[in-house]
Amino acid sequence: MATPQPSDILQRQNLAELLMYLRAAAVAHHRAQWVNAANLLISTLFAAAGAAAVFATQTASVITLLGALWAVVYTGFAAAWGTRVFRKAAVLQDCFDTTLFRLPWNSMVAGPEPTVEETHQLARRYRGPDDEILDYYEIPALPRPVDVLACQLQNLGWGSRIRRRFADTLLTGVVLWAAAGVIIGVCAGLTVSQILLRWFVPSLSLFLLGLNTYRAQLDVARARERAQRLLLERIREYAQRGRLASEHSGLLVLSRQVQDVLLSTRMASARVPNWYFRRFRGTDRSDFSAAMSELRRMIGAGSSPS
Repeated sequence: MATPQPSDILQRQNLAELLMYLRAAAVAHHRAQWVNAANLLISTLFAAAGAAAVFATQTASVITLLGALWAVVYTGFAAAWGTRVFRKAAVLQDCFDTTLFRLPWNSMVAGPEPTVEETHQLARRYRGPDDEILDYYEIPALPRPVDVLACQLQNLGWGSRIRRRFADTLLTGVVLWAAAGVIIGVCAGLTVSQILLRWFVPSLSLFLLGLNTYRAQLDVARARERAQRLLLERIREYAQRGRLASEHSGLLVLSRQVQDVLLSTRMASARVPNWYFRRFRGTDRSDFSAAMSELRRMIGAGSSPS
């Protein structure tokens, strides 16, 4: 009977070196969210100006032109700038995970590791509460490598749920704004071309931002849900076969593949806004705590593998 290797993730995740990665990632994520918020604010202002121009024919053509120009700027420059920022945040988050999980760095996907100097410089700018970085992973005491897989399940499940929910919220907002334009235009007696020029063209960047973010968040949610299903199936098979120690190396290879999924999805879209995440944090935490308890029962952490 082989003795399972005890997990040290719950203790090591609060080491100064690892917290530095989390602080730096949080700062980079905040910058990415700020860029998205700035794009959203400008797009919303043009959309609101277009709504006002429905009843102000003198300024309608100017607002339409400016709205169209901003849509070009957003598509060509602003969106790309935001993408570069949150990709950097995703790589820093991956530094934390791979160091904590003791997984090899995959430079083919992530590129070169960030330097210590760069990471420390970002980490010093962190001003958030400590409870958002301390005890980052909330998992039961599980033997390695199941402890790594449990953390990844938490990332996959929690991330897919919040991103799918946010995508649905964005799509609802876009549909309601489009419907409002049609209704207001009809009530104001405008022609179809006037509705398009006075409402939809000034709102074009808002529609692009909303739909692009919706699609990206939904793609992330789907990819993570697929990986979560496959990972759970593999863990069940491992448990049913008696948790053979000979399978541990294969599980660690699987965990490296799962980490690639996490990184690629983090690089595909910025995090949801912090206020939105905190809105549902309590209920999501309770649900995933129950899921982790079920995982512990499945594995039977108290017994020794063969």
